Amino acid sequence: FSLKMSGAAAAASEGTGTYYYDTDDAYNFYLELWGGEHCHVGIYDPEPEANPETCMKASDVALEKLMELCTPALQGGGKRAMDMGAAYGGCARGLHKKFDCKVVCIELSKKENDVNIKRNKELGLEEAIIVPGELSFDDTKEPSDSIDCCVSEDSILHAGSGRAKVVAEAARVLKKGGLFVFSDIMQRDAVDPAALSRVYARLGLEDMGSPAKYVEWAAQAGMRLKRYEDFSPQIAAHYGTIRKMLQGPTRDKLRGKVSDKYVESMIEGLGAWVDASNAGNLAWGFFVFEKI
Repeated sequence: FSLKMSGAAAAASEGTGTYYYDTDDAYNFYLELWGGEHCHVGIYDPEPEANPETCMKASDVALEKLMELCTPALQGGGKRAMDMGAAYGGCARGLHKKFDCKVVCIELSKKENDVNIKRNKELGLEEAIIVPGELSFDDTKEPSDSIDCCVSEDSILHAGSGRAKVVAEAARVLKKGGLFVFSDIMQRDAVDPAALSRVYARLGLEDMGSPAKYVEWAAQAGMRLKRYEDFSPQIAAHYGTIRKMLQGPTRDKLRGKVSDKYVESMIEGLGAWVDASNAGNLAWGFFVFEKI
């Protein structure tokens, strides 16, 4: 799931100079809970049980929704996609399996890239899933007008003040008529920033994106909105489920791999997300933009 730090906070953890997702606590936390496939918000059934299987199923449902929206750009085979913030490559492998496309994975975390490469090698997908090294999604090094579909799952949030640059980078690499399909955790368009101070503090952010902001940034980059599907209540469902897991047997699974301090901090942070979502201050959904 996505409760990652961003900007300067992600670049260095507690002054060590280590990328946040490569610290032992963060790396083991996400890997143990998701098994090295996903770390994004899921789509849950009502009153979900608090266990890893529930979260993995919800993550798969969210991925299916993303892929459904990618279909016009990737159907037919032989297409090229790019995942911006690819983590372990679960989305990329899903796209390849469904559409027989090649996927470039853009990710800053070396440890997550290593897991992605290992998974792909085990499955014989080295030629189909390309992991070019540690790269930022606002500077992917990919040629302009070379990608049929860009995707991202709850990653752009963490770009902080650089979110517009990420959107512009997607527009740059897309072919004309190509699609940018992504989900992100956002603040509501007219929310009072003071109402989200606890969430901002957890993420090291001064603000979050909003649906209207993404439409604005996309227009500036030469893309038009084709579709937005709102799933905002899933934020409370997702973070609430994870919080219950950490307060139950799942915590024992993390002992010796993730520090108690990290888990306690995570429980507190998840509570901030649930409260903000239940207050109607957060938004989560899927965008489809077309390069014009």
